[in-house]
This record gives sequence, C-alpha cells and structure tokens, in this order.
Amino acid sequence: MSAPAPAVPGAPTPGRTAPAAPSGIRFEGVTVAYGGNVVLDRLDLTVEPGEVMALLGPSGSGKTTALRAVAGFVRPASGRVFLGGRDVTALPPHRRGIGMVVQSYALFPHLKVKDNVAFGLKAHRTPKAEIPGRVTEALELVGMAAYAERHPRELSGGQQQR
Repeated sequence: MSAPAPAVPGAPTPGRTAPAAPSGIRFEGVTVAYGGNVVLDRLDLTVEPGEVMALLGPSGSGKTTALRAVAGFVRPASGRVFLGGRDVTALPPHRRGIGMVVQSYALFPHLKVKDNVAFGLKAHRTPKAEIPGRVTEALELVGMAAYAERHPRELSGGQQQR
C-alpha cells in the first residue's frame, strides 16, 4: 500500500472544486480627460494575475494616467476599473489595497512649466532679459513649447521628465 501524495496548496481534492483564480486588473470602457484633452478613450484592457504587462507609447498617450486610474488617483469620466474582480471605480485610493510608486521630478506643482524651467536660471542669477528666450529655447529643444502655460499636474509622466 502506497502513501497518499502530498497535498498541493490550492489543488482540488476529491469532492472539492478548485478555488476560483483571482481576477487581475480590468478596464472596461475607461475614459479620462484633463480639461478638454482626452487621454484615455474607452480603454478596454485585462491583465490576468501573474501576467506581466508593459504599457508602451509616446509621451502623453495615457500610460501613467492608466496606472493612476487603477490606483484611484484619477477618476474616469466614464467606464469602470476592476481589481480582483471587484469594481473599484468609486473607491478612494486608500481602500483599494494597492500601492503605486510615482514618477517625481522635483517640479514645483504651483508653477507653470515655463516657470519651473526659469527657476534654475533665476537661482543662478541669469540676467532677467535673457530668461524668457532661454526658457523658450529649452522648451523647443525638448518638444515642450506648447505646454509652457500648463502646470505639472496637467502633464504626462514623460512630459514632466522632459
């Protein structure tokens, strides 16, 4: 007579069904806009438990916004976000049971992009008349001239990095 095989955690045993696999992250028709700028437009995406997912795209395409929607830092204008099979769209971040390490570039949140760029020039006592031209030149160099009047919270993570 042989000994029974050792039990495998989570494996079905005679007379018992296997536990349901936990659901991962699911976006159903999620739309997020900042002002009139739609960043996510009816996003449908499922990430299964244990699956590795990479969000790739150009600056401003919504990668960080999607992560912020999962964490609860951004509320979708429409659609739903699910974690573990549970609709968390209306839950505040502290009730979702997840964490997020955000990109931080030591930007002053109360200053516009142009003023964040000018800050270092002012600290180094650059002549006042030179500052606007140098700020414009720097913003054009990194493709950010169109964002000069925005605050950091209105930028994507990649735009903040630039």
